[in-house]
Amino acid sequence: MNGKVDSSQKRCIVMLEMKPTVSGLPGKPRARKQLTTLSFVSLIGCLGCGSVTSTALDAAKPVCSATAGTPKAPAAFAAPAPPQAPRCGLPSNIPEPEWPTTLSSTVGIERSPMPEDAATVVLIPDTQYYASCRYRHLLAQSTWIAQERTLRRILGAISLGDLTDHNTDDEWSFVKESFAPIGKGFPLMLTNGNHDTGSHGTCDSRDTLLSKYFDQDFAASSGALRAVKTPGNIENAFYSLRFDTPAKNSVKIGVLMLEWSPRKSTVDWANHVLTQYKDHRVIVATHAYLYNDGTRYDYATRERDQLWSPLEYLTARDKLGEDQNHDGEMLWNALIRRHPGIFLVVSGHVLGQGTGRLTSRGDAGNMVHQILVNYQMLDEGGLGYLRFFELYPDGRSLHMKTYSPSLGLYAYSSDQDFRLEIEPPLFAAPPNASRALPQKTAQAGHTNP
Repeated sequence: MNGKVDSSQKRCIVMLEMKPTVSGLPGKPRARKQLTTLSFVSLIGCLGCGSVTSTALDAAKPVCSATAGTPKAPAAFAAPAPPQAPRCGLPSNIPEPEWPTTLSSTVGIERSPMPEDAATVVLIPDTQYYASCRYRHLLAQSTWIAQERTLRRILGAISLGDLTDHNTDDEWSFVKESFAPIGKGFPLMLTNGNHDTGSHGTCDSRDTLLSKYFDQDFAASSGALRAVKTPGNIENAFYSLRFDTPAKNSVKIGVLMLEWSPRKSTVDWANHVLTQYKDHRVIVATHAYLYNDGTRYDYATRERDQLWSPLEYLTARDKLGEDQNHDGEMLWNALIRRHPGIFLVVSGHVLGQGTGRLTSRGDAGNMVHQILVNYQMLDEGGLGYLRFFELYPDGRSLHMKTYSPSLGLYAYSSDQDFRLEIEPPLFAAPPNASRALPQKTAQAGHTNP
């Protein structure tokens, strides 16, 4: 279906809302990411407002209007509109008719303002199409983080991998330039996804340009970096953030960043680091962990019905070898369930609607929330949507929110805006029980003071 933007009448963004479907890639391994598609009326002509005419307006739903008081996106954030239905980032052998997907219940108002004395952590989902298509949404996100850092008490920002599409110097240069507003001295915590790995992002090796453009000195400049597995390389790193409240409550928040499809040596290193920093409450971030049906990736039992499993990529050709790769279920059993300080696991990678949620109990009884978030199937590779969560000052809950600095819109469907209980509370000592390996020193990896 073709849609036309009437630039002489700028009143309303209109999008079609249709159910996404997943289609296979003829002649390609199932592990290759496949794109869902959604019939679309172009809305990027003015980003914050616009009148759209189409032969299918009966199926369209207005998202905002001039009378609704929805703010326009700042001009500096506006990405140029594609001249026609978007093709960039979409593999040529994937049909277009049902792409891109949309988010429902989007408005320009933050319905639940941040509580006083709360703190924020930002999640930056897969940005690969921003990099390959040179969309300015990543610049919008980093500018928003820089502007909101003090007001929202942003402790740090966590990338969920697939920063680039093809692991090339030009794409990494674009990513680095897009992050420039954040600057050094802020905990920008990065790791790689499958598209950041191997020749042209094919995952045919473990080679990545991540640490060429964001090295250990960059990570250490924030003052939050505590350990890396390999000196000079930040794919596997541990950061320490601090959340203080006026009530004199204080907790150290650890962020464990793990490489794409973590190897056994990486999991061993992570076990030692978490034992060393057992006084921290911990967030674990890795690219592929949770599937979009709210279950962990489990190749051993669900090979046939979980697409894009990390164990189907070329990096996992040695599935059962000495340094075997881990999917979500393997990582849960070998690492996450063993450490009582872990309360949150975040990941991206999965297509469709790109959301999922699972809550499990660790061996010590601690509640572990596992979250999938990925917006790359929206138009222009995500329309600038990111996820952030607020840690409440009582330490007993967090509030996940979805927002696009490019559009100035929040998303309020149940999979995009929700609250989670933290148990035990952040300001309570974690349970003493742990099945982790005995504590080791920096021999398990490089540790910063």
